Amino acid sequence: MEMGTSHNRRKGAPVHRAVLRACSLLIALLMTAAAAAGETLTWEERLARAREKYNTKTVNVYVKGQGGYRRGMINACYYRVKKTRYIGINIRESLQITDEAEMEAVLEQVVKNRYYNEAEYGTISFMKAQWIAHNMAHNMATGTEQQRAMVRLLAGEELPDIISSAEVLDLSPYALITDRQLKLYQIVEMLFCTKAD
Repeated sequence: MEMGTSHNRRKGAPVHRAVLRACSLLIALLMTAAAAAGETLTWEERLARAREKYNTKTVNVYVKGQGGYRRGMINACYYRVKKTRYIGINIRESLQITDEAEMEAVLEQVVKNRYYNEAEYGTISFMKAQWIAHNMAHNMATGTEQQRAMVRLLAGEELPDIISSAEVLDLSPYALITDRQLKLYQIVEMLFCTKAD
């Protein structure tokens, strides 16, 4: 009888951890939403300002081997993902941009590249969701002890690995996104990505 009870406890542990992870993530997402709630400009006004700031003069979009990094600009690089046939998109200065409208303005430049295909990478809104989740993960991994503990629990990795991988945003095609990541990005998109009316 005791063995059965012990077995059931072990079997239920991953479910308990998964529920805890989901709750922790939702708390973090809701805290971010609450912080953004006090804005006074309309979405259209915010986006217009962002487009003035991030455009062809300030965003450098290039293909690795056919262009290069430019200092003082936001750099978006299309590159071949190792050991696959897929092309990824790397945005090196992603942590500098925390405003959703500014993310959208940068991504409007990124999608003009011939390698971009909505069916492969998703909409600008979906890519924004990846960016928001990326910045949130980095902020939590470098934040308070409670935030760092939450990130370790959610990711199941060591903090130096999480921080290192979150320093640069990689936008992956759908084929390279796990089901768990896809669900997370869909939740972030639903809760945090503004769409014009």
